[in-house]
Amino acid sequence: MAVWLPVLKAALPYVSNIVAAAIPAFTSRKGQDVSSDLVAQQITELQAAVTQNAEAVKTLAAQFEKTLTAMQVSESEMSERLTQQLGQQLGHLNESLARCESMAHQAHAQVTRLDGVSAALLMRVEEIELQSKLQLGKPRRLDILVAGMALMALLLAIVSLLR
Repeated sequence: MAVWLPVLKAALPYVSNIVAAAIPAFTSRKGQDVSSDLVAQQITELQAAVTQNAEAVKTLAAQFEKTLTAMQVSESEMSERLTQQLGQQLGHLNESLARCESMAHQAHAQVTRLDGVSAALLMRVEEIELQSKLQLGKPRRLDILVAGMALMALLLAIVSLLR
């Protein structure tokens, strides 16, 4: 609707001229008899009205052509501007997508590293548990040493009492 507004604004001043020229004010008849002078005068009036109509239509057509040309130019400019904007936005989207893919690869690498670390920790825990189970069955050297010293101290105490 807004596209036709300039066309209507350009055409309105000429519409009244066209309507006025299309309905010519014929010479009033004073009687029923039509004379050749009256017919000639009416033909002249009609010819003048047709000439005015033709001039008004030519002017209206020229303004309509200017309006259409201006609309086509603005359409092409708008199309070019929108194409540029869409190209820029597409470029930004591609950059963002590349950054997201890079971050996803980094996250995947970190997950892989963490999986390796957790597997190594689990293996170490299993080794420690296995060593602890194996040592439960064997007396520890320190325990044996402490028990041996206690036994020696007991023997010394008994020997000293016997004397």
